Amino acid sequence: MRGCFFTMNILLVSGPGISLKEPYSSGIETFMVSLADRLIGEGHVVDVVAHDAEARATFKLVNPFTGRSLVKLGFIKRFQEKLQFKKLDVGSYDLIHYHMFYPHLLKAGMRFNKPSLLTLHSPADSKRIAVYQKLSQKSDLTFVAVSKRIKQQWDSALRVDMPLIDNGINMDVWPTKNSADREYLLWSARINEQKNVADAIRVARHMQLPLKIAGKIADQHYFNVNVKPHLGGLIEYVGHVNQRELNVLAKKAIAYLATATWQEPFGLAALEMLASGVPVVGYHTAVPPDWENESVLITKSNRWQNLIALVEKSHTVSAETCNAFASGMNIQAMTSKYVKLYQQMLSKKQIIGDVTSSDPYLVQPSVEQTQVFN
Repeated sequence: MRGCFFTMNILLVSGPGISLKEPYSSGIETFMVSLADRLIGEGHVVDVVAHDAEARATFKLVNPFTGRSLVKLGFIKRFQEKLQFKKLDVGSYDLIHYHMFYPHLLKAGMRFNKPSLLTLHSPADSKRIAVYQKLSQKSDLTFVAVSKRIKQQWDSALRVDMPLIDNGINMDVWPTKNSADREYLLWSARINEQKNVADAIRVARHMQLPLKIAGKIADQHYFNVNVKPHLGGLIEYVGHVNQRELNVLAKKAIAYLATATWQEPFGLAALEMLASGVPVVGYHTAVPPDWENESVLITKSNRWQNLIALVEKSHTVSAETCNAFASGMNIQAMTSKYVKLYQQMLSKKQIIGDVTSSDPYLVQPSVEQTQVFN
């Protein structure tokens, strides 16, 4: 049996075509890079499966999906990707950590006979439930939830009691800006109907406050109809920005508007703004319900009119209060929990491999996995 601490070789898996270059397309890419950097900083070896990454990346990039496929039919393309992934040499890795919804890669990966886990960054929709139910029945894949909201959904869907490891951010990347010169409202996310920038625009126009909109245009039609006609004057679209640029924008933000109408799995962008000293104003759907703090001003309705009083109230919230709340969800604490889970999984595998007895209690999932992380 290995000691309490040992260096692990870890493979983090995103998917074909996924870029880990800034500006990131979603919070999952941000999460993966932050986790990889922290694991390496703690002495572990980390490779990441993705299409590309920054030249300065601390981890080794692995891209088994070589060559440009001319195949347009989705199922044939997925079949090729599955074959390419299956050929990946995983002999040196202690475990494999998946993060995105690529069922064909997950199914192929179960043949590697490596301890594997999947962090659930998305709500329990019907498509994912169908895939993950089959995987949970036919493999030893460990599922991990990123928030209580996600855990409740997936525990019910998969009939398990999965570990909960809240997301965390690198506080050093988001230094607090305690500026008295607050000039505008800020909104940052993918621009589509679910993220609902339209309500942020309504609030800004009603209050006659400038609004800066940052994010990738994920739905061009939505942008053309709901954003473009309002640009100019108070409303400005600043583009798809990187973390440094977003941090600069946060310096003079009055409040961050969280207007998503779908149930956000975690709310990473909101946490980054809190770390920067910016209070969050938004809908109950846009942040986890257990974020109870004076720096998070939430309405239980999805009426934009109810955000107005909260924006006014946000002026009384100090940058230090915002930062103090965010600091409780830091990258160090998150990584520590993942490392503990990794070690439990590897210890369990070694015990099972060494045991010749048929005692069923020796091969049951560890109760500690849920007790320690929930």
